[in-house]
Amino acid sequence: MENINLYLKNFRKSGDKGWFEKIYKYFMPKIYRFFYIKTLNKQLSEDLTSEVFIRVYKNFKKFHLNVNTFQAWIYRIAKNILIDHFRKKKKDIIESEIADDSIELIEDEYLIKNSTALKKELGFENYKLIDAMNKLTKLQKDVLLLKFVENFDYKTIADIYSKKQLTIRGIIFRALSKLKSEMA
Repeated sequence: MENINLYLKNFRKSGDKGWFEKIYKYFMPKIYRFFYIKTLNKQLSEDLTSEVFIRVYKNFKKFHLNVNTFQAWIYRIAKNILIDHFRKKKKDIIESEIADDSIELIEDEYLIKNSTALKKELGFENYKLIDAMNKLTKLQKDVLLLKFVENFDYKTIADIYSKKQLTIRGIIFRALSKLKSEMA
């Protein structure tokens, strides 16, 4: 993480695209995984990831961010882009007057049920865990993924969701309790 702070400082000072490229190379796989787990669509995940970095590049100099606040900021951007994508997709479905069943799939936002795609793209194949995860709320899934897949601390997750750390701890506790009971 120390190198990322250096990359952030140097990019802020110089505006050299080489420094931004290093930031991109560090965060890109993480942001891509964030999208892929939620969409299970490689092309869409790549497109959404690109949009995140376009926004980061355009707005970077507006903020003085250290590595922790930058990490929260970039994931907040990713979360908002994903929300916008699903809102647009839901609107398109409603406008095309497709059956209500299709709308429910979009509202779920987590097509994590297709475990073969997770295995193929990410090497993940714990089907029992996937089934248990599908019984959690959207927020519980998000927070667990950030905590245990991305290894974020409570403060960073709280910053991403604009919640208190204690609230995030409670969400994680309840989600883990539910997972434990579902998998028992």
